[in-house]
Amino acid sequence: MSTPAAKGGNDLRQLGWTLAWAVVFCDIGTSIYYVPGILYHDVGDRAAIFIALVTIGFLFLAQKIQEVTWRNPEGGGVVSMSAKAFGPMAGAIGGMLIIVDYFLTAAISSVSGFHYLASVLPAIKPMILPLSVIALVLLAALNIIGIRESATVALTMAVAAFSVNLVLVGVAATHMTPEQFGRIWAQAQSLHQLDWKTILIGYGGAWLAFSGLESLNQLAPAMQLPLKKSSAKTMVAVVITMLLTSPTLAAFSVAALPDPVKHVSEEAFISELGRMFGGVSMAWAVVATASTLLIFAANTAVIGAYHVVLALANADYLPKVLTHRNRYFGTPHWAILLITAVPLGVMWITQGNLSALGHMYSFGLLGAFTFECVALDVVRFRERRFGPLTWIGLFTTLLVASAWAINIIVKWQATAFGGSVVLVGLLFAIGIRRDWFILWVNRVPWIAAQAARHRVRAEHIAMERGREIVSLETALEAAVLEPSRTMVALRDKNPVLIEESILRARGNGDTAIILVAVTEWPGLFSGEQASPEPHLLEAIDEAARQIREAGLTPIPIWRLSHNAARSIAEAASRLRVNCVMLGVSQRSNLYHMLRGSVLKGLQKLLPAEGVLIHTVG
Repeated sequence: MSTPAAKGGNDLRQLGWTLAWAVVFCDIGTSIYYVPGILYHDVGDRAAIFIALVTIGFLFLAQKIQEVTWRNPEGGGVVSMSAKAFGPMAGAIGGMLIIVDYFLTAAISSVSGFHYLASVLPAIKPMILPLSVIALVLLAALNIIGIRESATVALTMAVAAFSVNLVLVGVAATHMTPEQFGRIWAQAQSLHQLDWKTILIGYGGAWLAFSGLESLNQLAPAMQLPLKKSSAKTMVAVVITMLLTSPTLAAFSVAALPDPVKHVSEEAFISELGRMFGGVSMAWAVVATASTLLIFAANTAVIGAYHVVLALANADYLPKVLTHRNRYFGTPHWAILLITAVPLGVMWITQGNLSALGHMYSFGLLGAFTFECVALDVVRFRERRFGPLTWIGLFTTLLVASAWAINIIVKWQATAFGGSVVLVGLLFAIGIRRDWFILWVNRVPWIAAQAARHRVRAEHIAMERGREIVSLETALEAAVLEPSRTMVALRDKNPVLIEESILRARGNGDTAIILVAVTEWPGLFSGEQASPEPHLLEAIDEAARQIREAGLTPIPIWRLSHNAARSIAEAASRLRVNCVMLGVSQRSNLYHMLRGSVLKGLQKLLPAEGVLIHTVG
């Protein structure tokens, strides 16, 4: 009974390769909606040719991203890989770069989503920036509440977007004239006429077409095992779907759209292509899938960013206050507010200009790719792996690093922004790591007193955790000696609920009562939580005390899950209880809509006969 909760006492590994593909495609698949226009702004009609050329590098990069994923089952991607190769500080730098990536993903996706909506609803065009701001603020609010993202929703959206894009490729291919097809060939042949600066800008900017590939790294803790096999299947699916749509749609839109349309609608090439060859209905189909997918990508960026922020804070590179979770919703509200405030500021400074946002995006994206690639190369050499894959990997690193270097030199505004964020982050990291800020802040008497109280509470929590909580496996062993047919699902202190469970246990002749408390971990990107929240520990402690005073044995279990109802139902099934007791929820309808209702979930997941659901309150 004194065994601590085992690691892995959760059901976070829920994503098979199909669902993982959907989540990644919902991120990387959005790039086709804004990259052709951004690149057209920089290099003109040769935009699609540069995307096609960089596609070769994308294939090599995909293999390295997949290897980083299975090498780091805890997630983290560039952060974990850089730390393994060069030490913790390099991991912190990689983390700052990926945060810049996420900041700009949130900004560019929300702005681009409303640009596509404006392509069929011109009346909202003057309101694109305020609407984008409102969308990000709402996403922040939803994440603070703790929206429980479903990978099945991502699958529906990904399949819909991929299907519409595939249909558009077919429609455009059958309606384009020989002259329009000839323009694609002419654009490819005219590359030698460009000056070196334009070539370098096109090459560096085209990598943006494959942004979002790095999101596979963050899904590692949520993917089914064996991770190497799951990640390989996922990446193959991502590569195939991207090759079938991204370069082709870019080439068709640049070659087929008239120059006046391209100049006026740089932000919505794909919907204009749909309107040109499929009419208004095709344009609406593109807009519907594009705008929802882009907003979903913005939300995914918010989730990914706050997970990286939490990882850096837990490693003492960012203030610990960012890890504090909301008492009611259990989400890291300070981290969410931080990673929402920066994109809002960037959108205000650039006035929602997609070209400027794209240039800034490239800095963080290519920087993170470069760090990740170099780190993997170093680890491979340490392992004395000198096969063809290693040498191809070195070539891939050269491709990505050269693209980053070009962007650093040519796009100085983006470099200034990205470099400033990374520099400020590193200064904070060093200051926090060496306790400069802590020593200064703790000179304030009120803060010093609060810190002392937190230390005492943390020590108390640590003792309670060791004494009270057991894993589900340990509970199965304990239930053999202390049989119980009653399980109580806890969230807060509830003496009435415990009293009812004691009466029922006595009536059944049980000698123990099983307590189960679940921490819901919202977000598609998972992460490990070492212990339950303080209020859950207090609820478990109080319930255990009340049960012991009644002469019965408490068997307290804590679980980490995306879905509390599913986790409780699984525990009830394995422990063979015939009654699950829980308090009546006081949560709002909005909360239930976003996070789900435990009661309704149990009604669906528990067998219709044999297990009673008993609500108290």
